[in-house]
Amino acid sequence: MPRVFVSYTHDSEEHKDAVLHLAHALSANGVSVCLDRWHLERQDWYTWAVREIESADFVVVVASARYRTVTDGYGTPTENLGLQCEAAILREKLQSERPLWTRKILPVLLPGRGIGDIPLVFQPNSVNHYPIADYTTDGMEDLLRVIHGKPAYERPLPGTPPPLPPRTVTLPTPHAVELPTPHPTVINTITGGEVHGNIIQAGGNVTQN
Repeated sequence: MPRVFVSYTHDSEEHKDAVLHLAHALSANGVSVCLDRWHLERQDWYTWAVREIESADFVVVVASARYRTVTDGYGTPTENLGLQCEAAILREKLQSERPLWTRKILPVLLPGRGIGDIPLVFQPNSVNHYPIADYTTDGMEDLLRVIHGKPAYERPLPGTPPPLPPRTVTLPTPHAVELPTPHPTVINTITGGEVHGNIIQAGGNVTQN
């Protein structure tokens, strides 16, 4: 059973309830979910977050305007301390092992949320994100397929190569080229400044007249 850590911020009671609804829906679809609201004992929440994030197969980041503000570093130092902790851990993971944690961090958009709620550090426009239409299996299909490793389409196995013999190319027959008949050339021979006669050269024969 895949294990998922849910990272979110306590924007409002309504948002917290929506995240709780998501967590229950994931659990109902065969996912082991780690959510802070299910751990009420007093503990060091920083070490808890480090331990749970590192042991999770995926981290579901529930995007919201507040989540983006805090994660991208625009929040105040005294607000949302729990999220600041989780965001710092996730940034460190991306920095140290980007290919692995790009695959493991799954930004999720609950109903009514938009791509602008995803923090820039999670690359909202150049990496996949997962809108939730509703909390049914169909409404979470894309997210569930990633978590369970069940793609909607599978690459078929290569078949047998078809016979592809070389093609026969017929070249055109070259045409005979007729050479022009050479014209006679009259050459005056001069010996000692006098013209002794004309030499006619034609067809390779030289005659003198």
